[in-house]
Amino acid sequence: MAETTGLVQRLTVIPSASLACAWIGPTPTNTELLFVQRDTTDPAGEGAFKNSMVDALMTAVASRREVIAIHGANDAKITSLRIDPA
Repeated sequence: MAETTGLVQRLTVIPSASLACAWIGPTPTNTELLFVQRDTTDPAGEGAFKNSMVDALMTAVASRREVIAIHGANDAKITSLRIDPA
């Protein structure tokens, strides 16, 4: 697993695709593009977890909080998200 740490510099939510794209990094010009996608085959609990990750990303944008996004070493799909205490 890999971790990407930084501010959520930009967040785009596409409801029709059940997709959220987050540009995470220390500056707007130094980011990594990661995503959260809810699949139609996801069990209810997993779908709720993915929704909560998107909610947390939105809160991080609004409050300018640093996040740690955990994703596969060779992909950009966020599997877990952490926001450490201030």
